[in-house]
Amino acid sequence: MNNDNLSFIRQSIRYLGFGEAMTHSELLELEMQKGIKEFQLKTAACFDEWSNIQATLYFRKADNYDMYYFNKYDALLIYDSDPKRNRAQTFYISKGKGVTLKEAFNLLQGRAVYKNLVDPEGVEYNAWIQLSFSERTPNNTNYKVRHFGDRYGYDLEKALSNYPIRELEDEHLKQNLLYSLKKGNIHPVTFTKSNKIEKMYIEACPEFKMITIHSELTRIFQQASPPKADPIKPAPTPPPDDQGSPDGNEEIEEERNEEKEPPANDKTRLNGSPVRKRSRASDSL
Repeated sequence: MNNDNLSFIRQSIRYLGFGEAMTHSELLELEMQKGIKEFQLKTAACFDEWSNIQATLYFRKADNYDMYYFNKYDALLIYDSDPKRNRAQTFYISKGKGVTLKEAFNLLQGRAVYKNLVDPEGVEYNAWIQLSFSERTPNNTNYKVRHFGDRYGYDLEKALSNYPIRELEDEHLKQNLLYSLKKGNIHPVTFTKSNKIEKMYIEACPEFKMITIHSELTRIFQQASPPKADPIKPAPTPPPDDQGSPDGNEEIEEERNEEKEPPANDKTRLNGSPVRKRSRASDSL
């Protein structure tokens, strides 16, 4: 058995947020010692009180040398009290990087995650990704993934500045908030208005260039599907460059059209892993 290979896989499992128990699993080492062509390991986690996420990790041995690859995992989000809301997605891993387990949880709950991507030419870029629960990939195994790149014009910090969020007044708290939202988390914040302090829960909403605000966290999970609009209807964030700029609107429309009709040979990759264009996750991993 290749001990360096075992160490690298364990580091990847830790980085992707599967926990210390899975990272140091004796089963992982035992299966690699067998030298079999491929094997799977299973784990589960809870990130809220309404659901749990189960994951099956896939490992495959190289054809011509003693090395295993952790190349993908299946994530299944389960609501015991409402099975109709259960969702599943396969996430691909490349060189130990990809969507973390917590990010998978957030994506399956309908929120967006900001990731580093790699295009077919190997050029890195950043974009928000979100699963589209109304669309499936051609083989019907996954939800399609929507992309909102930097040229789409979503400025999270500017969107936040439209609201009286107390955490924005402290640089450390502000950076923690931005980091958490980019991971796809619902984050608690404090609104201060007219000498009144109110606790709210917010999430990033790149599609409409705003943030979604919830007055009660439980309202999010009581809905039959992921929230599409802000329950208390805040004013949308004005697009940075769109108003009065036909060129800016044409650029955004072009990107949306590309999302709706991805070319058949689309090979966009998430940190080097296969991801198809188009679709709609603190413990930030």
